[in-house]
Amino acid sequence: MKNNLNILMIHQHYFPEMSGTARRAKELAEGFVKRGYDVNILTSFPRDYRSMPNSSYNVIESLNGVSIYRVSTLFEVKKNVVLRMLSYLSFVVISIKLGLKLSRKSDIIISIAPLPSGILGGLLHLFNKKYHHFDIPDILPDLGIAAGMIKNKGLIYLLRKIEIWAYSRANSISTCTKGQMNNIHSKGVPDEKLSCIPDWIDTAYFKNNLNKHKLFIDQKYAFPNKVTISFVGNIGALQNPDVFVEVMKDLANDGHNKYIFLFIGDGIMLPRIKEKILKLKLNNIKIIGRVDRKYIPGLMKKSDILVTNYISDEHLNLYVPGKLFEYAISNKPIIIGSKGDAKNFIEKYNFGIVVAPSNKIAFKKAILEVTNGNYNFLPKTDKFISDYSIENILDKYENIINNSHKG
Repeated sequence: MKNNLNILMIHQHYFPEMSGTARRAKELAEGFVKRGYDVNILTSFPRDYRSMPNSSYNVIESLNGVSIYRVSTLFEVKKNVVLRMLSYLSFVVISIKLGLKLSRKSDIIISIAPLPSGILGGLLHLFNKKYHHFDIPDILPDLGIAAGMIKNKGLIYLLRKIEIWAYSRANSISTCTKGQMNNIHSKGVPDEKLSCIPDWIDTAYFKNNLNKHKLFIDQKYAFPNKVTISFVGNIGALQNPDVFVEVMKDLANDGHNKYIFLFIGDGIMLPRIKEKILKLKLNNIKIIGRVDRKYIPGLMKKSDILVTNYISDEHLNLYVPGKLFEYAISNKPIIIGSKGDAKNFIEKYNFGIVVAPSNKIAFKKAILEVTNGNYNFLPKTDKFISDYSIENILDKYENIINNSHKG
């Protein structure tokens, strides 16, 4: 069914990148197309270390019905704070001309955080008077401060001013959790402007790929007679992946030799992790690295335990890691170091064990508890799928689109 409405989406990262927010942008865009909307996405050239292996792309292309327009940025997004800020700034500056052109024929602009996308969306709203919805899975600069990447008080003050300006130039704002929504409300954004649109699970994609590549996975990632513990996704500072290296070191030192740990993914902390594994001479950890997304469901199914972690920071209590949604549908016990919204999520659906953030002793204890034969794993997977289907999320977005069009 054709809706005759044109959506301009803005996000600095898009397929073949598949970071959490890049996946969110892609699945939303393709979901809109399936519901009859014309969708353009304004994005940048993908970063190699966050992209699907052996992937290709064009400056302008159509993928699954989505028209993609890419701009180059002068600096890569890296761990260095200055380069990261310059990369974000260059995306905004370089994208303005193309954004103005694309927004003139659009009925609604949807920008997806981080903050530069919201800044660009706000500028286009200011110039072309188009409805602007700002989708915020990550709150900046709060997240950068929590990660310890932004420490300069002058820079924090400036970023706070820019953050508030971006909120003021959005007609509506959505967050992934109620905690995030309360955070933004506390900064002066009125309740009527805010809504919660959580992450989701694409059940069809997951089920289609669950057993499709079983032979390949069994051949390449077979660890006979081992209990496989997997971390899947971004290996970044907020995840403090060092804690898992320490856990595996302690398990080995205590004579627990049946465990193997897999790091599946990439990120700025991966080089450090590799160095630490070599230094400690650990042979119970394997770096799988980036894999084609189609193999992820099968790798999760092959795992015995799925783990993730956050550093201990009050701001991170507002988040539910996107990876938990695919972890959840895998029907494997999850062990997470977290508090707040993520803790409530795991406990609501009986998905596993929550421990104190970055606590290696608690992680080790939970691993042993899950594998000693006494752990009672009774996940409420069907209830979770019902609550977090992508169709439910698209319904929420259509309400925003319809309201914007009526206005």
